Amino acid sequence: MIWIAVGLGGALGAATRAFLTDMLTPRLPKSLPYPTLLINVVACFCMGVLANLAMGHVLQLTLCMGFLGGFSTLSAVCWESVGYFREKRYGRCFGYLVLTYGVALVSTAAGFLVVWALGGTGF
Repeated sequence: MIWIAVGLGGALGAATRAFLTDMLTPRLPKSLPYPTLLINVVACFCMGVLANLAMGHVLQLTLCMGFLGGFSTLSAVCWESVGYFREKRYGRCFGYLVLTYGVALVSTAAGFLVVWALGGTGF
């Protein structure tokens, strides 16, 4: 039963990502895939928050593994980075990877800190 809930959460997360990508792409600079970066930052922050809240196991798996797993875009980051690498744009490739993973880690920690500041367990 859990896998159905996680699967539905993942489908909803992926659909939300597609919708936001379509909405953000024409409004952001083309120098980097900013929609992917922003979606990953939001997903990581939410993961930090949700992983730290007291909730039922099924709900937490549905939201974290399902929705946020479908919403975040590691495969897109890798695909975009490989595209830069193939174009011999090595600085952009590795800069994008460092930016993505650095900001993702900070966003996840920020989510934990927000919950901690509001009286949760935090770190």
